[in-house]
Amino acid sequence: MDYREARRFSDRHGVHVGPYYDGRFKPSLEFAFAFFLKVPVRLVRWFFRTCRVGYIGKDVEERLAKDSGIVFSYWHRYAQFYYFYAENRHHAMMISHKDGGELGARCMDEVGVVAVRGAPKKISKSSGRIKNKQGMEALATLQDMIQEGKFHTGLTVDGPSGPELKMRPGAIALARDTGAPILVMTMAARPKFRLPTWDRMWITAPFSKVLFIFSGPFYVPADADEEQMDRSRREVEAHMVEMAHKADRYWKDASVRDSLPPPIWSR
Repeated sequence: MDYREARRFSDRHGVHVGPYYDGRFKPSLEFAFAFFLKVPVRLVRWFFRTCRVGYIGKDVEERLAKDSGIVFSYWHRYAQFYYFYAENRHHAMMISHKDGGELGARCMDEVGVVAVRGAPKKISKSSGRIKNKQGMEALATLQDMIQEGKFHTGLTVDGPSGPELKMRPGAIALARDTGAPILVMTMAARPKFRLPTWDRMWITAPFSKVLFIFSGPFYVPADADEEQMDRSRREVEAHMVEMAHKADRYWKDASVRDSLPPPIWSR
């Protein structure tokens, strides 16, 4: 894990990173965290590790990662696969400082992603900026981690409650304020099963084929005004929608496969 390096930045702004292991929770709740959280996470992780995993555009990601942190942008339907990709790869994400965020923080701890605590749910719709001071301190920590520590981060750009395939401005604002590139992550899998949720989240069966498709990068000028930011948001959103449609047809449509580079299979 990268907690030692992350604390160098969190101490600067007075925020917490990672789960709370300070005895604040009752033993019964600690048992629930240990059993009812770790068991499902490890089971799903085992499912993923039985899959044959391939990549398109990973060379782009590797080239970008040499120079800076990356803002990975993906739709909510792919969220679980971002975590498995990010596992122990120098990634950090913002999450609530309240006890309600502990479940997410411990899930992230299980897969080696650093939780930066302090982000509230209220975000300005116009600018994508977090409104209150505590959230701003957590955001400043994450920005420093991306700029100075070359940490990467991931955002479910239509989450946490939709509407589906409609991009919020947070990734654009973060890319502008850090200078980091936005790299779009899309998924294709066979077979997959869709859940009856607003995001139509899909899961795979064990021994499936899972394909990570990286595209971009997209940059946002540091002096971008609100109009430029909205133009960038619409550009990235249109690309992400197009890639999601391609991913859905990837295994069925040869013309879609021919329009993309051939995948590199790691296992």
